[in-house]
Amino acid sequence: MRQGNIDTVRHAETELARRASVAYSPEFLWTCTLVTTGEPCAMCSGTIYWANIGRLVYGFEETKLLTLTGDHSENPTMNLPSRTVLGSGQKKVEIYGPFPEIEEELIAPHRDFWRG
Repeated sequence: MRQGNIDTVRHAETELARRASVAYSPEFLWTCTLVTTGEPCAMCSGTIYWANIGRLVYGFEETKLLTLTGDHSENPTMNLPSRTVLGSGQKKVEIYGPFPEIEEELIAPHRDFWRG
């Protein structure tokens, strides 16, 4: 499995949000949904907010990833939920997740990645 992040400051969600914010209008992005397996970190959540993406859907909580990675230098996870970050802004971003019924399926590739 290949990890979706480029490095510790260029995560898949930030890259997508940044590219979308250049290519599309804020009005259009407000009608869009970013879907990701794991809950976006604080940095990614902030980027989603500033890119004006109106909805976030994620499968499992970031705390589940922290359990897998532990004190791994490539994933210095913060315990700052997306709902806290996005709820601190003036725009109301809709958030859907986690989905416990599919959590194990979504976490499986991450488990294998962080073991290797």
